[in-house]
Amino acid sequence: MIINMKPKASTTKKEAHPSENHYYKVPVDSETGKLITRFWHACQKCEKAAETYCKHFGAEYYYSDPNYFAGGVACVSFKEGEKVNEKEWRKMGDFEGIAYYLPAVEAVKTEVEIPSRDYELKDSWDTIYLRDRIREVTMRDGEGNEEKRLMIPKVSFRPAGEQLDPQGRVVQASRKMRRAITAEQKRLRLPVMSVQQLYRILGAIIPEGRLADVTPTFFLRSTTYYIGCPYPCGAKGLKTITQAQYHMNQCYAVREAERKEN
Repeated sequence: MIINMKPKASTTKKEAHPSENHYYKVPVDSETGKLITRFWHACQKCEKAAETYCKHFGAEYYYSDPNYFAGGVACVSFKEGEKVNEKEWRKMGDFEGIAYYLPAVEAVKTEVEIPSRDYELKDSWDTIYLRDRIREVTMRDGEGNEEKRLMIPKVSFRPAGEQLDPQGRVVQASRKMRRAITAEQKRLRLPVMSVQQLYRILGAIIPEGRLADVTPTFFLRSTTYYIGCPYPCGAKGLKTITQAQYHMNQCYAVREAERKEN
């Protein structure tokens, strides 16, 4: 079985140049190997959730969110020739002759302070709180003293485009608009796995500043994981290998997987 973990159909991430990578191997049954397996299974669940989302709303294909290692939906496309309801979906552009869409709503994102992580905030049909993305921030009070505050993302939804009808009245949410809002809420709540989670497992030594514009990869051959990472890694059990060893085992893994399929 080969596991080549890269985001699906992303046009914003660059491929890693071989000289930029550090290569390792680690046994599957090691402490680090077990963490990689757990991460991989979580990635599979994220991708499955994205596929289920698309099927639920009648989409045929989707682009993974390039901001994450796995999971999320950046945009969707429908079957060729299918008429897309513009009150539910707005066209975002074309790629290789295929039109891609997002729900026809605008999401206004802000942050609100909460007293504790278990503080309950009630969602409504046009407002949600992203409870899995609470963050602690350090701010200064009026006297210049530092204090820590918990902030939760708040997302409010409104129709895309004009907010007033020809008579100057506020556009009311129709059934189609409510369906579009539901689609956007579900899209924003899709589970995702970040590249930082994998870096932590690998013990990647990341210098201060912007993350490298490349994606770590790993695959499984027999009882060993093979890893390519743009940063040196220090996780327990990792053994350094050469670029040639990495690619040789990758080729073998691909051939072995093909033989099993035939």
